[in-house]
Amino acid sequence: MDYRFSWTFLSATLLFVSCGTGVNQQPQANGYRDLKGYFKQELVDISQQKPALYKTVTLNNQRDSVTINTPDSAQLQNLLQPFLEVDLNKPSLRDAYDTIVLPDQFTGKRSLLYKARNKATLPQEVILNVDSSQHIENVQMNKHVQNLVYEYQQHLEYQHNKHIRITTWQKIAFLPSKELDVKILLRAHN
Repeated sequence: MDYRFSWTFLSATLLFVSCGTGVNQQPQANGYRDLKGYFKQELVDISQQKPALYKTVTLNNQRDSVTINTPDSAQLQNLLQPFLEVDLNKPSLRDAYDTIVLPDQFTGKRSLLYKARNKATLPQEVILNVDSSQHIENVQMNKHVQNLVYEYQQHLEYQHNKHIRITTWQKIAFLPSKELDVKILLRAHN
């Protein structure tokens, strides 16, 4: 039997691991990033800036758009509510996620991926893109619930000072599926 391939593969693997790929699969000692606090602060900042909102809602291919020039705090609270509900640092979620850090060696930016260890944990996946100063630029979350009579999927995306997108799909047994896509562009007044 020729063991050269095995030794070459083992050597290459050890070299790859020892050089450090920047991937870390262990959660930080102090927990996960404080998304609830981040979105509370974003809500305060957006409320102070009062950007115009360009909102497009699509329900099963029927589209409607509206411009909100001066949104009130209740409207902004409703837009960010699905994000505010996510608190990865709840005691019940301790050690519920594997953390993977993917750095960009050229720009200093990095991506943090929180992947649920259990399919019942919601959200199952959270992706944070942070800049070189460790400020969050983009947040994406994925949720999926499925049982014998019901299936639900939701994708949340927030880009700092730019847009919010919430896509929800659900299917209840014996009924047609429904898809709701909400896109909100935030534009500062000139």
